Amino acid sequence: MTEASEHITPLSSTHVDNGILGRVPSEHVGRPQCSLPDAALVPDNEVRVEVDAGWLGRVRLTFRKYRYTRPKGKFSAVAWSCRHAEPVEPDAHGAAEEN
Repeated sequence: MTEASEHITPLSSTHVDNGILGRVPSEHVGRPQCSLPDAALVPDNEVRVEVDAGWLGRVRLTFRKYRYTRPKGKFSAVAWSCRHAEPVEPDAHGAAEEN
């Protein structure tokens, strides 16, 4: 009984494309998230914000709404969650400002 089973099946891998979100320092995600409007009042399900993320340079963060419920479903709320980050090309950012 102390021997490990030889037939361990791996968990199904779900590929989540979050871009470079794992490399963005948390303070560069938390500050913009706090400045977003109340999720319950915004009709859009997704908001994109560009921030300067220190050594990573300019980064576009994508926040999505999610609804969460307390146990037994007595309380429900809507909040923002950062789901994706991608680098912003310096040329594209400069070209957008010129137009």
